[in-house]
Amino acid sequence: MARKIVMTGKNAQYIEHRGVNAVADNDRDIRMEGDEAVYREYAYGQPAQPTQQQEETSAEDEGEEKLLMANGEYFEPIKDVEVAERLKPIFYNKEDEVMTFLSEIKGMPAGDITDLVNRWVRDKRISDYGNSRKGSLWEILHEAGLYTKSRQNWNRRVY
Repeated sequence: MARKIVMTGKNAQYIEHRGVNAVADNDRDIRMEGDEAVYREYAYGQPAQPTQQQEETSAEDEGEEKLLMANGEYFEPIKDVEVAERLKPIFYNKEDEVMTFLSEIKGMPAGDITDLVNRWVRDKRISDYGNSRKGSLWEILHEAGLYTKSRQNWNRRVY
């Protein structure tokens, strides 16, 4: 029987952490509702007997924490110190906010990134000093390959 999970509310969160030998369940229907609803799955370590797919991954990826996106693909959390350092002034010099933002936008469609930026500016999590959300933020994200659309597209979508 499939599990149905519905998360509602402004800050609804579904975060699942799995250990070394745990396998993700594919028998669930998860729906997130709310302005800042978050869905994350984390898998740690390597299984005792790796599968063929896991054997094909490079040795440098072994043992690192990976984030499972909603589409079922894993990606590594952003560790680019230079990008984080450049973003800190825009996030009131709060490194944890920068890392949360970078983790959330990784793999996100461009329209969702600009929606998130608008929410964070409204919630005073992103500074608007000197109109930084329009120029500096786009430039940093674009150069890092996190937002690939044009500045014109960004400025149309970010208030």
